[in-house]
Amino acid sequence: MTTQNKNSPTDKTKSRRYVFAQQEGKDYSCVKLTEGKFKDVIYHYGRVAFAPESEQLPDGKLPMKFDYTVDKNPKNLILLDNKEFIDYIGDILLELLEEKLKDGTAIKNWTNNNI
Repeated sequence: MTTQNKNSPTDKTKSRRYVFAQQEGKDYSCVKLTEGKFKDVIYHYGRVAFAPESEQLPDGKLPMKFDYTVDKNPKNLILLDNKEFIDYIGDILLELLEEKLKDGTAIKNWTNNNI
């Protein structure tokens, strides 16, 4: 798996806690965490969706749901069903989605497929 040395030098990425990694022969990019408790964990996202309206929070927001696969876990951390890890990578996913919406590269015409 190859990783880039650093992200693009934009204001948003100057203090990133992750970089992108690409595994040979795969058609998707992975995320490598570069700091904190989960440093050096490499994973990729699967399906991403918002919860159905029946799961709407009291504030009117819909929780985001996503699948992920851990590709490398060098410290053998317990990551399956680890709420702290899921929240951490969920925050990163939100950052990535916000960037794509801001720069106009997000897919705007999509169907709501619930997980």
